[in-house]
Amino acid sequence: MNLRRFLAFLLVIVLLSILSIIYPNFTGNTTISQEYPKETAILSRVIDGDTIELDSGEHVRLLGINTPEKNMPFSNESKLFLKKFENKTITLDRDNEDVDKYKRKLRYIYYENRFLNLEILEQGFANSYYTNGLKYETQILRAEEQAKLASIGIWTKSQEKCAVENCMVVKKIDPQEEFFIIQNICSFDCNLDGWFVKDAGRNVFYLKTIKTNEEQTYSSTKDVWNNEGDRFFMFDKQGLLVIFYEY
Repeated sequence: MNLRRFLAFLLVIVLLSILSIIYPNFTGNTTISQEYPKETAILSRVIDGDTIELDSGEHVRLLGINTPEKNMPFSNESKLFLKKFENKTITLDRDNEDVDKYKRKLRYIYYENRFLNLEILEQGFANSYYTNGLKYETQILRAEEQAKLASIGIWTKSQEKCAVENCMVVKKIDPQEEFFIIQNICSFDCNLDGWFVKDAGRNVFYLKTIKTNEEQTYSSTKDVWNNEGDRFFMFDKQGLLVIFYEY
C-alpha cells in the first residue's frame, strides 16, 4: 500500500470514528440505553391492578404487565395486592417511553427493595405486556414463566371436562382480517357459556356452546390481534386457563 492509499484509508477510519460519536446509530446499532433519574412519590390510590394515582394527582401505568380488567377473574386480587402500598412512599423508574396516549406515566414501581411489577407477575395476577426492548424484559418474562410453571393466578389450569380432555383447539388466528377460529375435536358437545378468549391486552370475546367437531369463527371490527405477534388466552367461566397460545 503506497503512502497516498494509506493516508486515504486512515482518513476514512477517522471520519467513521467521528460519525459514530456524533451519530450513535450510524454504525447500525439502533438500541439506545438511557438511564433516567428515579422519582419518589406517595401512592395515594390504586385504580386497578396496573394503574395507580400519585399524591400529585398523576396517574401511573405499570410497565411490562397487564392485569385483568374490572370484574374479570383475578382483577380484584391484583388490585388488592397494590392497595397494601397505598399511602406509602414508592420509587418510580422510567424506561424509554415517558407517557402513554392517556397521559399516564409509564413506570416500574418499587417499595423499599421490592420490585412490584415483578411481584404481580410472580403471583400470577398479570401477564407480560409490550416487553420488547424494555430494560427489564428478561426479568419480566422470567417472573411470568415462574407463575406459569407453578400454575397460579391466571395460569391456574381449568378442570372443566372440555379443558381436561383438550377438546378446544385454535384452528387459525388471522391478524390481518381480525378473526380467529376454534374447533371442538371431542366426541361430545362443550357448553362454553361464560368462557372467554382474550389477547395480551384488554380485548375479550365471550364464547358459546360448540358442538362436537364444530368450528366457530369470532371476528372483530377493530384492531385486536397484532400483526407482529400476540397472545391467545382461553379461560373457563371461573377464569381458569384452558388454552394459552402465542405467535
